[in-house]
Amino acid sequence: MATIALLTDFGEQDVYVGILKGVISGIAPHAQMIDLAHSVPPGDIAKAAFELHRSIPYFPLGTIFLAVVDPGVGTDRRPVAISWPERMCVGPDNGIFTYLLATGGEPTAVELSSSAHRLEQVGNTFHGRDIFAPAAAYLARGVKLEELGPPVKDLVRLPLPRLELIEGPLVKGEILHTDRFGNLITSIGVLRLEGDDVLLEPWLPHCPPARLPATGLRLRLPNGAYLSISSTYADVSPGEAVAYIGSLGLLEIAVNQARAVDVLPVTTGQEVVLSYKG
Repeated sequence: MATIALLTDFGEQDVYVGILKGVISGIAPHAQMIDLAHSVPPGDIAKAAFELHRSIPYFPLGTIFLAVVDPGVGTDRRPVAISWPERMCVGPDNGIFTYLLATGGEPTAVELSSSAHRLEQVGNTFHGRDIFAPAAAYLARGVKLEELGPPVKDLVRLPLPRLELIEGPLVKGEILHTDRFGNLITSIGVLRLEGDDVLLEPWLPHCPPARLPATGLRLRLPNGAYLSISSTYADVSPGEAVAYIGSLGLLEIAVNQARAVDVLPVTTGQEVVLSYKG
């Protein structure tokens, strides 16, 4: 039984998500559907790309990811389906698959142009219903990728965030985004504790691995303030800021019992630096 995971910015207030599921059920009634998230900020392709990437490892092999954050719907941006040996993705060619393309190896991709594998009437504003959901459903039924349209090679990619190892050693990164709890997730990682050291096993391809001493490790914020690296929120008093290795292995910033994004003078895209006291 095929699994289809849905990621959208449709929210829960309207019927759009339900319509996607209805279309899928009509074509592939035995497909298992899992709601990955539907509260991505409207049109926020960068956050959707990151959320998709962070979720992939926790799904069974062969899962079809239907990702629809599509501010360019109705324009000349292409609808695509992309296949790797471990998974398939369906959605707009607008950068939403950036991290998968950077880390997952070379895929096979097609443009979704087959009239036999979309709804009969295709509008200009709801390609999630008319093109993407049918394509995912047909793939779940076992239709071959190449039946959905001609191959494409030049898939759109967003610029990758900073993750740079420099002398010191120092690791430069940036604030990627804020989660629901107001915690700030950085691009620095993946980090893993090993004895008295912290291993950097980069999740992005343009940074080499490194080993840093865990003692004295600290994170410099954009305003020049430093945070020591702790284990969890409760390592500091309520209202104090803390840096820690989050569940993804990326360095995160929080404020105990408060929202870091509201307390700290830090915004998405700003540089942060991981270093240590010699």
